[in-house]
Amino acid sequence: MEEVLRFIAALLCLVVSCSAALAENAQFKFLKTVSVKELNAILDAERTAFLSREVPGPGYQLPPVSKATNAVDIYTVHYDSNIPELGNRRISVTGLLAIPKLADLKSVRLISYQHGTVFPKYAVPSFAFKQHNPTPFDTYDDSYETRYMVGLFAGNGYAVMAADYFGLGGNASDNESYMMKQSSAQSSFDLYFDVKHYLADSDIKISDFFLGGWSQGGLNTTGLLEKFESRGIKVRAAFSAANPNDPLAALNAALFDPMESDAKWINTIIALTVFSCQNFIGPADLARKTINPKYYDTFNSIYERSYGSPQGNPEALLNILIELAGVPNIRFLREELRDPAKFAASDYGKCLAESETYRQEFKTPIRMYYGTSDEVIRVRVARLPYDYHLAMNSTPDAEAESKIKMFPVDGGTHRLTFINATHLAKPWIDRLR
Repeated sequence: MEEVLRFIAALLCLVVSCSAALAENAQFKFLKTVSVKELNAILDAERTAFLSREVPGPGYQLPPVSKATNAVDIYTVHYDSNIPELGNRRISVTGLLAIPKLADLKSVRLISYQHGTVFPKYAVPSFAFKQHNPTPFDTYDDSYETRYMVGLFAGNGYAVMAADYFGLGGNASDNESYMMKQSSAQSSFDLYFDVKHYLADSDIKISDFFLGGWSQGGLNTTGLLEKFESRGIKVRAAFSAANPNDPLAALNAALFDPMESDAKWINTIIALTVFSCQNFIGPADLARKTINPKYYDTFNSIYERSYGSPQGNPEALLNILIELAGVPNIRFLREELRDPAKFAASDYGKCLAESETYRQEFKTPIRMYYGTSDEVIRVRVARLPYDYHLAMNSTPDAEAESKIKMFPVDGGTHRLTFINATHLAKPWIDRLR
């Protein structure tokens, strides 16, 4: 009987507890206290700068400026995780924890924020409040979304945690796990246990737990939610903004049915995903079997951030985008893959398909916000989870209500959808007591 119990305990460790055990190795370093005045500047003046080049679509309304009510303590986190796609290889990664400064903090509502696509490798949560970043190219504007979430949520009594993802931040020398479903979820999953352990040691109880994310972070949010639910860990609610949901569908549309309104930088998403697929899923020559040889080195430089001098110079990336602007996306593929069926059947297509995050029946209430003028995420891609769950549930003999609710942001571009979504999601979350 004792051996059976030990076997069961070992299985439980593999499922959940090993992540909790890793929390003992995590290092939380106090960075700074952000005042209410600074937080309100993030929510107001920095928001204006973040949206300065946005051109809203028909019917768009910018929400009023939010206000912070308390200061926030910022901590950087160094913690251990593992890479599921690579045999659970151990990896050391970084993230952020923001704790509200309140007179009597015995319990706190925690939200895990999953950030969107970044090009500078240090434009991530753990560097969002540092005075100096490792390269001169990483600015607060690049990590504004994290600063905004801290101002909006942590500045109003919530704790906010945010992982940098593999290959970014303190782990910038490693390969980036861009849109890799398992690794993206794992980085936030392990950070949750680290944060939970740290807060418990500080005599702070987590009263409710929430998830939120924008763009790539929206995809990572539903992927993370799937992981939490499969482990029996309760998430009170989740929201996403401009969620790509199904990378294969999203890129298939950009490749084979381009629109004039598509963002000119969508070709960089091909570069980031194809090399992530190669490095995390394989095979080792996946990128060469996918990318037109004429553009292989350019796409590799985008993934490696090796463009320019010094390396990573954003002006060099801008020049690359200008150079590629007149090339139809389909031309970036090898000729034999310029057919939707052959593309889907390729190693790259299969990898993209594996990263979908909506084909499960969620138990957690989810609100998904999408922009009707989003230049990156098309409306039908954004609505895939809702339509899928309707197809699964709304039948003549079984009428079940989907946990997913869709909310359009009229005239919302990619960035505007983020601002409106967070503005709408917070009062909803506030009410869930």
